[in-house]
Amino acid sequence: MRGEAVPAGRLLGYVEAIVAACLWGSSGIFAVHLFRLGVPPETVALARPVIGLLFLLVGLALARPETFRVDLAGLAILALGGGAAVGVFQVAYQISTDAVGVPRTVALLYVAPAFVAAASGPLLGEWPSRRRVGLVVMTLFGVWLSVLGADDVPARFGSSGLAWGVLAGASYATYTLFGRFATPRFGWARTVFYSTLGACLALGIVLPLAAGPLTAPAGWRPWLLLFAFGGLTVALAQSLFFDALGRIEASGASVATAVEPAVAAVLATILLSQGLSPIGWIGVAVIVAGVVGVGRFP
Repeated sequence: MRGEAVPAGRLLGYVEAIVAACLWGSSGIFAVHLFRLGVPPETVALARPVIGLLFLLVGLALARPETFRVDLAGLAILALGGGAAVGVFQVAYQISTDAVGVPRTVALLYVAPAFVAAASGPLLGEWPSRRRVGLVVMTLFGVWLSVLGADDVPARFGSSGLAWGVLAGASYATYTLFGRFATPRFGWARTVFYSTLGACLALGIVLPLAAGPLTAPAGWRPWLLLFAFGGLTVALAQSLFFDALGRIEASGASVATAVEPAVAAVLATILLSQGLSPIGWIGVAVIVAGVVGVGRFP
């Protein structure tokens, strides 16, 4: 059976979501190197979105100055709702990565497509078809195969790492659903800017209270990594992802971003010498097949 033609706007949305996922696939590499340079996860969790916000502020001021005009109701929705989802995700992802490593965090993070598929119907009126549900299950299976095929995966998760990883997955699903709600109403630029601003303000208040004074990175190398980390994985990736959510369904965007662990596995093989076993590469192939399927079939 031949697939239905995908309109140009939807196709662009899938491409944007996949490119965003490829950029996010580098997150573990950045985080591991920053931790090795002595930057604690709480500092990374705050510095990453703050630096991303600076890139957004400059870029939008030059290209889209109208972005900053928003009424009080819109500001409350974007800064509070989006800020809470993004802020919780930043903390949970960094602490989980530090506690249990990149492969285990990714395994837990990518329960998000299942959350999104289950919630997008009652919350957004976007009920996934049986074929879409099958592709979600297929992609999740591929993620777990790729994680099980990583070199340094222990037999079981610690309770702390499990909790933080599940929270990262739940918050990732939440801001995917939020983006699908907010972007058609406020535009991708306002959505990404004010949700990132809200996350920075919340993290700036909560993290010092919870973790004590944050440690500033020492030397130019961690700062260079942080600027690349924030610019690529916050400013650029989130802009692409929120624009994608204005074009395609939340469940489709969530499945498309499942290429992230495949990219992370390839980068870990090249940069961290953490190769995949054959079962891991089979998982990568299953992920790619699932993502292609969700783009080809509405």
